[in-house]
Formats: sequence, C-alpha cells, structure tokens
Amino acid sequence: MPSFVLRQSMLRHRGPFLAESESVRRADDGIKPARTEVFMPEMVPRNCRLQDYKEITVPAVDVDQEIIAFCSPDSTFAATKKLFDNAKKKILIGIYDFSAEHVKQLVLDALERGVKVKLMLDIDSKDEQKFFDDLNDSGVDGVPAPSCASHRVSYFSSSHEKVIVIDGEWCIVQSGNYSNHSIPLNVKDGGDRAHFRPGNRDTGLAIRSKKLSKFFTRILESDMALELTGPEAVARAVEAANAFLIEKAPTRIPAKLFPSKTFKLTKPLEIQPILSPDNYMKVMPDKLRAAKKSILIEQQYIRGKQPDISELLAAIKEAREEAGRLDIRIILGKVFSKRDLPKEKENLALLKREFGLVLGKNIRYIDTSRFVHCHNKMILVDGQNVLVSSQNWSDSAVSKNREAGIWLSHSGICDYFTKIFENDWSTALKAPDAVADEVEPESLRVGGFVRVSPADYQEV
Repeated sequence: MPSFVLRQSMLRHRGPFLAESESVRRADDGIKPARTEVFMPEMVPRNCRLQDYKEITVPAVDVDQEIIAFCSPDSTFAATKKLFDNAKKKILIGIYDFSAEHVKQLVLDALERGVKVKLMLDIDSKDEQKFFDDLNDSGVDGVPAPSCASHRVSYFSSSHEKVIVIDGEWCIVQSGNYSNHSIPLNVKDGGDRAHFRPGNRDTGLAIRSKKLSKFFTRILESDMALELTGPEAVARAVEAANAFLIEKAPTRIPAKLFPSKTFKLTKPLEIQPILSPDNYMKVMPDKLRAAKKSILIEQQYIRGKQPDISELLAAIKEAREEAGRLDIRIILGKVFSKRDLPKEKENLALLKREFGLVLGKNIRYIDTSRFVHCHNKMILVDGQNVLVSSQNWSDSAVSKNREAGIWLSHSGICDYFTKIFENDWSTALKAPDAVADEVEPESLRVGGFVRVSPADYQEV
C-alpha cells in the first residue's frame, strides 16, 4: 500500500508546530538525525481556547431548480470550471485549504471579467499564507478564518467547510479542498483515461437556489465578520511550518469514471443544511437511527472512542437491531504509517466489539493503487438519502469546527453516489495496511511519486 514519508531534508523550516520526535531533530542542535518515520506535521495546534460561539438555528430550504452531482478525481474540476466561468457578479468561497494553481487561475480569470471574489481561508502554513497574499494582491477580498489558525480570534478549532456561492444563485457544498488531489486537473468531465490525473475520492453537490445561496452567504459572511471585528489577540506563532509530503502515485485508473450529472427538479426538494457546531449532532444520529435497508459511508477515519462518534455508531447499531438486517458498509482512508497500524487495529477491535462492525464485511479501506486517498465524508441511507459534507468522524469535526454539509432525499442523486460507492467498494482493501517507504524529494524527478498537501490528511 503506498504511503508517504516526511523527510528530514524536506523541512526548510521547523516552526513550533512540527512535533519533535526521536527521528526528527533540529538541524542546529548537533544531533545526527535518525531514520525518518512517517508522521503528520501539525500545521497549527487545534486545541486553542475558543471564544464563545452562539449556535444558530439551521432551517431546511425548499429548492426547485437543478442540482449537479460530481466527484473527484473524475469530475470536480470540470464542474467547478463551468460554474466559475459562468459567474457574472460575485464568487464567495469558504474553504479549509486552497493550494491548487489551476483553481487559482479560475479565480484570476473571473477577476479579469470583473467578477468580485471574496475568500475565507484557514491559513496554517507559510506556503498557504503566500498563496493567500498572492490572491489578495490580484484583487481577491481575502479574510482569514476565525479558527485556531487566526492571530485575532478563535471561534472554531478549524474552519473546515468547503462552501462556494456564485452570483447568489449557485451554492456548492463538497468534501474536497482546493488542493491538487481533491480537485485534480481533469479537464474532461468524467476524466480522460489517456490523460488521467489521480486524486482523492471526494464528492460534491452544486445546487441552483437563491434561498440556499442566501443561507450559506449569511453563514460565510457572519464567520468573516467574527474575524474582522474580534478583539486583537497575541499571535500564536511567528510563522507556520513549511513542510510538504511525498507519496507514491497511484498506478491504476479507477475501474469506472463518473462524469457529473445534472438533475432537473420537477417539484420542490427539501434541503437540510448540516453545520458544525450547530446541528450535526442534533440531526445525524436520528437520520442514521431511522435507516431500514442500508447505510453506506465513505470517510477518512472513524474515531470510535470519541463520545460524539460513539453516539453516531450507536445510532447505526440501533438501526440494525430495529431493522433486523441492514446493509452497513464503510470505506475508510488509508493508514499512513506502520506506527499507526496498532492504533487502527485497536479501533477496529472496538468497532467490532461495541458496534458489530466487522472488517472486510462492513469496513474496508480505499484502494490506493487507484486513489491517492479517501477524503470523502459521504453518507447514503436506504437508497434515497444523501449527506455530502466536510465533517470527518471525529468529535472536533462534528462539534468544534466550522463545517458544512447538506442532507437531501432524492433517489436519482443517491443512485449516482451509490454507483460511486459500489465502484470503490469493489476494489477496496479488506484489511488496513501501511508501508513506511523511504522517499527522497529527488524521487519527484524520476517519476512515480507525487507531492501532496498536508491539509488533505490532517486529523481535524
């Protein structure tokens, strides 16, 4: 199974956010570095003291125009480009990571046409700060997110949402960041097998609705106002870590590629926004508990010991006990290192012991010969109900971060995403695996490796 290693030689700066271990030491302390192990750099500590946040009421919204369903790596860029290229007045973006140059070009093209662009970004590295500054210098109205990464105020551990509003008419909600692998440059909608760029498995929905766009505009602009009007705070760091990661590239194309699909609504469809910290835990346990036939999930990880996640898992267990038979299948992201395998095996043992979820039958891992990672946060219930969102299954994601998703009931949209899930399940691994390969930066020059964004892999 491919893995990545952060090499000693790859660190141009070791700021206060890089955890020091036996295998990574400061270059100026005179100690010869030991063999490098796999670990995730913490770009910004996410356990800061949070200001009091007043939760809001999250009403359902009826939409009656059209919805575009899409996925990465196959069709996210093509769907995004079409919507950005058609923007006439304003693009409003709230996103956790923005590092893809090809999406930056879409923004620059919009600015050149006279479209106003406003961006809220959770900035946690020197590279991302430079990217953010470049966008501001080009005409974007950029605001840092009011998270633990902020030097001013912190209302959320992470501002991890991925929400885009275009012209007050289109609202995009997705699981993927604007990073090279969550929105890879596959220009053809559905991907071109002859020129396919691998990436993460992610999903998204673009909904044409002034009502829903107005709601998410209010959320994003309210969060921006928290940052702009909050009291000045002491900076938590002079500069953030500037690390990057190298990983083996997938060697195969996914078995099937999925172009985006547009659904013309013939009657009003109720959309329920799902926000953290406001209503995820108020809504989702009951949605899971009500399942009668199936629960299909794609997630980066499931932290079974954490109280809120335990409540979600208990709801699934209750649904199975009530229904008698329930098709429960979960695809998880890869395990990043051999060091993490024992912890993941403990987690799997807990999921089996406490919730009856069996490895192979109920839980599998994304096929990394076809995908860089499973970055998805999708839930499908009973072939009818869909959650597309930014929430990972950790307590922080469902109760401390700013996160956003949408829940809807539509058999056609659910069928679109179910086919994606079944495709991924058919090649998914029946056991966790991790190989800590030694990878030098020079490997990028000889091929077979890719540079990835740490923000796509951080546990939040």
